[in-house]
Amino acid sequence: MADRLVIDASVAAKWFLDDELDVDLAEEILLRFLQGSLDLHAPRIFRYEVRALLAKACGSRKASGERRLSKEDGEEAVKKLFKLDIPLSDETEDGAASTLDMCVSFSKTFKDMSYLRLAIDLDCRFCTSDRRVRESVPATFPTDRVVLLSELRVR
Repeated sequence: MADRLVIDASVAAKWFLDDELDVDLAEEILLRFLQGSLDLHAPRIFRYEVRALLAKACGSRKASGERRLSKEDGEEAVKKLFKLDIPLSDETEDGAASTLDMCVSFSKTFKDMSYLRLAIDLDCRFCTSDRRVRESVPATFPTDRVVLLSELRVR
């Protein structure tokens, strides 16, 4: 049986942006998924968020002045993203209410808590490269469910 992991857009965007930190770790996750040794999951918002990050990269520049991602490469990345068969979960009414409760309880965004709630529902971990998800959290926050991408380097 394959391992299971919920990933967010901050991890998946690294598959297409070579100027990010920990690209190698994100690519390892993708490779394991493609080989069938890792099941990836995400809430329905995942593809939208990845596309937003790609669009932002197309509109920003590196220190050298060149675009982080050309429009053509961005379009190709979107096509590749859609070809990946990552199961996307719709939120139920009860699930959305639970996510809202988590947002209020942990002072976090709805999108971040959507990923975390899915990981809880699937009894697996949520992988993100966004350190803010685990910063300034109350003692009741399920830190055992959240793994930062950079932490995978030391495992």
